[in-house]
Amino acid sequence: MSETYLNPEQAWWNTFFQAVDGTTPDHEAIARKDPAYLSAGEFDRATVLQEVIARLQAEQAIIDVEAAEVTISIRAKLGDYSVEHNGFPVSLFSQNSHMKYGFNQLFFRNWSDFNVFPATIEEGKALRERVGQRALVAEVTMTNFQKSATRPNAYDGFVSRVAYFARDGLPIAEYSATEDAPLADDVQADMVNSARSALLEASGIPALGTSWMEAKGLLTEAYPYVASDDFAYTDSGKMIAYRYDAGQLVTDEVHIAERPFRVFLQQVDGPWRTTRGFSGSSVMAGMNSAYSVDIKGTGPGLACYTPEIKDRCAVLEFSPADGGHVLTRVYGVIEMERLDTPQEAIDTLIGADIATAFDGFTTKLGYDPEEVKQGVAVKYGGNGGVEAYAVGAGATIDETPFYDPLENTRGVNAINREIAIFAVDGSATRMPVIFVLQ
Repeated sequence: MSETYLNPEQAWWNTFFQAVDGTTPDHEAIARKDPAYLSAGEFDRATVLQEVIARLQAEQAIIDVEAAEVTISIRAKLGDYSVEHNGFPVSLFSQNSHMKYGFNQLFFRNWSDFNVFPATIEEGKALRERVGQRALVAEVTMTNFQKSATRPNAYDGFVSRVAYFARDGLPIAEYSATEDAPLADDVQADMVNSARSALLEASGIPALGTSWMEAKGLLTEAYPYVASDDFAYTDSGKMIAYRYDAGQLVTDEVHIAERPFRVFLQQVDGPWRTTRGFSGSSVMAGMNSAYSVDIKGTGPGLACYTPEIKDRCAVLEFSPADGGHVLTRVYGVIEMERLDTPQEAIDTLIGADIATAFDGFTTKLGYDPEEVKQGVAVKYGGNGGVEAYAVGAGATIDETPFYDPLENTRGVNAINREIAIFAVDGSATRMPVIFVLQ
């Protein structure tokens, strides 16, 4: 049996969100802000405080989050009729539309199920005659509330039903949606493994756990330019420990056993490895050497330095293990053909069916749009950024993400999962896809 609530007040939402979190709120602090306590006389205040605390505790105790069904009434504006979408765009439902309750935000998880009010052209004309340009009242019913995995201080609910009413209170239309059953754990695990395999194959990178001794032979088959960021001290002086140039092995020295090192992979020669001098973004072999490695690798995430071709580039991290080093984390870029949407690029890369195992959302990455078009070493521009679709799957990783394209994106948490993928819009001829494996 569902627990139904109609247009609850903000105090109820605060209690409800804490129930979703599974935390015990500070009932006394909340009670001291309650109207009943604030209006109590000085001699009754202590008694009223205890009564309000008891009421709050009782309210939280009876909230069954799994069974909760909440309906809220919201103003909804219909946009101009769209022949392409066979209906009216609904202002209420978009990627970032939400309700605000105190410091918390409530988003609509399946907003795209309702972002169009469906109607034929004739039905659309009749509706305009009925309501004109006036807004409708939408009674939005939500179930299966969850704490947001992508936004701080945010929650989302599944919209199971939307009923529209005219300003005179008469019903206009009603639509419903059913949430898919969650994937079984073994099915989801298989899909995550399939996605990982697809990324490794497309990027030409060995699987996590591969030893450096085995990996370097595999990497040179896929990348003509490979360099590590560690040094070796040889009879010839200080050298970058591993360097493979244009299909030729230049150096292959032992890396420092006690610490991890990174390996940078590129398909073409370029500024990623030929920066003169030493700076915070490069390591250099020898004081007079013209050879260095840009330790930013692919820049802030999009530049393989080849805007004229669709290729790939990556950064690999090898960590000490069993007297050697093994591959533990990877991030890189796979350049794809231009597609209609970033989400389509991810579906194409790993498979649309497999993508159902991923949690995804539309966002903006804080890159300079013009540099994305040019394919240069993009920087965070702070000027609105570029559209992207981001997904994550697999177990949550406790440490800091190996690479986080969202770090300059406001209001979105990092995707710290086994797999994270970011398909980036903004280029007329290609679709860069950033991937992180850890």
